[in-house]
Amino acid sequence: MSSHYEQMTVVEHKRQSQDLFYHILVNTEASTLNDICQKIKEHVTNTYGEDKMSRRLSLMLKKVVENNDRVAKHAFIFFALYYEPTIRQLFTKDTPRVPPEKFNYFVQKELKALLDKLAKGAFTSLRAFVEDTRWTYTTL
Repeated sequence: MSSHYEQMTVVEHKRQSQDLFYHILVNTEASTLNDICQKIKEHVTNTYGEDKMSRRLSLMLKKVVENNDRVAKHAFIFFALYYEPTIRQLFTKDTPRVPPEKFNYFVQKELKALLDKLAKGAFTSLRAFVEDTRWTYTTL
């Protein structure tokens, strides 16, 4: 007899396999989150030039990539998706690794609104922003 939890596990794994962005938000075991953060760091470094970046920016990029803080990594990705549009290609290039309409709606409408709220001080912490942003995407 298959339990409800086993059935939900199958559904959850299928959802993660069809949506890379969802996968990096909910899967605490996968190395995919680290890979995405490393690619974003490389993009920023290549785009703006390591020699032109402040020491602080270089250090922060290194810390985000090397640290295991999922909140920092997710915040890093959320900022990159909105402020560095070419980063979206990590999820949409070739065969879309995300549901395209859902992902584009999230980035262009929901993420923009959430970042505006963050800038206006509507969140009590970066963690609160990240949790709201994760929740928004996972419930679309």
